[in-house]
Amino acid sequence: MRCVVLCACLTASAATIAAAQEPVPSRLLLELRVFDGLEEVTAQTRVTVHQAGTRGEPLAQTTSPDGRVQLQVPSGIYDVQAIHERDGRVLNIRWANRLIVMPYPDEAGKHLEVINFKPGYGALQIRAQDKDAGTLDIAIYELGKHEKPVTAPITGPAYTLFIVPAGTYDLQVRKGVQTAWHPKIDVPLDRTRLWIAPTAF
Repeated sequence: MRCVVLCACLTASAATIAAAQEPVPSRLLLELRVFDGLEEVTAQTRVTVHQAGTRGEPLAQTTSPDGRVQLQVPSGIYDVQAIHERDGRVLNIRWANRLIVMPYPDEAGKHLEVINFKPGYGALQIRAQDKDAGTLDIAIYELGKHEKPVTAPITGPAYTLFIVPAGTYDLQVRKGVQTAWHPKIDVPLDRTRLWIAPTAF
């Protein structure tokens, strides 16, 4: 009996050590998308990434004419300056402070942050739990009001994105003829929330 207990303990300890030794990505893929209210202006925005609390030498600075800003960065906390320019004129400047970029298991080494020049907005990024992500039809509604969606979804690489005023919403997730409602989903002010859509109905 003592041998069985000892073997079980050794097995559990070995599993714990193996989990602790699993490699953690040294760098993550940070995707930045910039909006002016509901309009995406990433392609017209110059983005500068700093370590949080510093304003000296930036970690990265880029513009993206194709509308995709993706940077390899170490995990950490960052301040991001976004400058919206058009025809050589500066239209808006916005700082997004203390953005947390960490190797969360649900993100598979890819982290999205949305910056909005209009006050009062937040962002909801939705990923699926399994390979059926592409078959999901997702809509967002005002809390308790399901006549018309608040806004149309925005597609991204392996995710769906909603840009909405910060608040609480109801989500409708459809897969074929199956429909599930997920009430009271919070969208934080000036932040990007990741929500994993369950695909089991």
